[in-house]
Amino acid sequence: MSGARSFMARPMAALALVLALTGTPAVMGQEPSSRLVQPDWLAANLTNPNVRIIDMRGDIRDYWEAHIPGAVFLDSEALRWPDNGIPGKLMPPAALAQLLGEIGAGRGTTVIIYSEINHYRAAYMVWALDYVKHRSWAILQDGFQGWKRQGRPLSQEYPKIKPTRYEWKGETDPGVRAILEDVKNRDAAKSVLIDVRPAELFSGEKGTWKRKGHIKGAIHHFWVEDLNNNGTWKDVEVLRKAYVDKGVTPEKLIIVSCGQGQMASHLYFTLKYILGYPKVKNYDGSFNEWSNIDSLPVETGPDT
Repeated sequence: MSGARSFMARPMAALALVLALTGTPAVMGQEPSSRLVQPDWLAANLTNPNVRIIDMRGDIRDYWEAHIPGAVFLDSEALRWPDNGIPGKLMPPAALAQLLGEIGAGRGTTVIIYSEINHYRAAYMVWALDYVKHRSWAILQDGFQGWKRQGRPLSQEYPKIKPTRYEWKGETDPGVRAILEDVKNRDAAKSVLIDVRPAELFSGEKGTWKRKGHIKGAIHHFWVEDLNNNGTWKDVEVLRKAYVDKGVTPEKLIIVSCGQGQMASHLYFTLKYILGYPKVKNYDGSFNEWSNIDSLPVETGPDT
């Protein structure tokens, strides 16, 4: 069993595979009406030349077995490159722009992303698109499983894609990405650092990094906590209260962190696009980068 399939088999992770909000209206034009797009909208736009569908499920064998017609498979690991020896960081933005062009996405293309039932891999792609200021995107509500359950069309054919030149002008959005200096120099009175990993990684009971534990001053909020037992999002007011109770309030700069920035992108999406927090940054260096620098403080133990 591959690592991806093994992860998907874990019951706790299975809870976190859905990005499901109810009441999203279907729109039959090019642009989806929400950051979570309804299957009806996508079904009506399968042949729209201005729409590119990306399958980000964890195993290419799932794609071979069946996928949404026209979808191109993209492994989230393809987005992660070493940066000065630090593994697992986001690929250079110019390379991301080239990748988007290779899969037939131009600057004005509406990108629709799906995973099994919308794993954090989809949110990681969202964050990457935000970083290069690609604004037209949405995640498919209920993901591939929801699409299949509704009896929607499936395919085993590879899409016929004509690569294009992605017109990227070298601009990135520093408001969505935290770097090491941002975390080191953060103002504790005006910001919150959230570690979204499982509790045993946060506490240091488990982990394979050079040092175990978490970045000093981080609070813990496991990303699965935002979901109901059936994997749907908790009520917005329930989510809001849970964050406010931890001191995560909209006027503060919120930096989300995990091991390598993928799990943290789930909270990035939740805070920014479900709760509407205006200042949310994903630290993709995360504990992977921080723990390897001996001079930086690491704490162990549960969140107090």
